Amino acid sequence: MNGLKRINDTLGHKAGDEYIQSACRLLCDYYTHSPVFRVGGDEFVVLLEGRDYEARDEILSAINAQIEENLGFDKVVASLGMAVYEPGNDQSFHEVFKRADGLMYQRKMQLKSMGAITRD
Repeated sequence: MNGLKRINDTLGHKAGDEYIQSACRLLCDYYTHSPVFRVGGDEFVVLLEGRDYEARDEILSAINAQIEENLGFDKVVASLGMAVYEPGNDQSFHEVFKRADGLMYQRKMQLKSMGAITRD
């Protein structure tokens, strides 16, 4: 999620908790067939399964479009990165997470250039 620290610092932790819940709802609304996990203060992981995996590119595009619409409207803004486990190439899931994390940071910079609040 982008801007959670700013929300906590300026509006309080109750507002931050509501922002976290909104981000989780956003992900769960799009990834209806996959588990969504909060793994850190402002980070989530979705393990794509079934239809969500098959339509992963379309779903990611739809979420990104929604996030861009949310800019400037006090709605959830999140930077997403997606990577697929490649048997034979990936020695562990850490490699997949590292690729996804790199893509997430690229997206964060794109959103920042569009006016999103980010923590550097």
